[in-house]
Amino acid sequence: MDPQGERKTLLSDGYIAWSFQSESAMQYFCSLLGRDTLPPLKSISLPGREGLFLVVDYIPPSNIPPHISDCSGQDFWMLDRTVTSSGPVVPQMMPSPPKLSDVGGHSDLSDLQFPIFFEHVDGKLGLSLEAAAAGQWGTLCNAQGYAQLGAGSTTNICIAWPGYERFTRRVRVRDVTLTDGPITVATFAHHIGQILNAFLKNCKPDPGCTSSDAQLWRIGDGGIQGSNVIIIGAVNPSPMTWVPLLQLNRQPSADYDRTCDVKNRRIDWDAIFKLAT
Repeated sequence: MDPQGERKTLLSDGYIAWSFQSESAMQYFCSLLGRDTLPPLKSISLPGREGLFLVVDYIPPSNIPPHISDCSGQDFWMLDRTVTSSGPVVPQMMPSPPKLSDVGGHSDLSDLQFPIFFEHVDGKLGLSLEAAAAGQWGTLCNAQGYAQLGAGSTTNICIAWPGYERFTRRVRVRDVTLTDGPITVATFAHHIGQILNAFLKNCKPDPGCTSSDAQLWRIGDGGIQGSNVIIIGAVNPSPMTWVPLLQLNRQPSADYDRTCDVKNRRIDWDAIFKLAT
């Protein structure tokens, strides 16, 4: 398969690219992997699991175990998953990842963590905001497994919803009720749900935003409600900061047309592939 085609899939069809735009996604993946350019990628499909897994088959030696194995038993590390449903992905502004020049030409994988996706035992992606906020994870896979959030005792969860001021809250990521070990995947999802709830109740319009997107993604009466929000997972674009990957179960407004949205995402591939060179 065309290696450049796999890179284009990662940077056009994945949740991270849809959330933060292709250019920012490219910079994030390079920082995560500690490389100037993207390595060879693969997209694989696993029976009974939604969408494609966008993966690499090698990362520098580290203590990060492989995320998945294919039907032949080969191990892979997952960078993203393709958008699976017709519901729109909420666009956000990604906090700047560290530049390779700022960390001696490489990025320590202990600083940036791989994305976390909330998947159920039936292979479906996403946890409703209502369930996450209530601590009801149901059939969430690996709910009681440790969340790979880095070595710190706290981290920031940041929401950069279009048209609103950025909303950030700090949470503990070490479980003080046990042996100060990492919190579980279910607890991390619960933190995100509670913070998203707080954002929806206290969000403030960004006075500096002039984009028409602000009206499309309006929150409140006649607009988007908490019951419309699905938490797909979270991404760690900069040390000590996680941003939820969000999708809606409805159109954000009567004016939204996803077909036009897709057509209007004109991607300059030559420019993107030169970003990190």
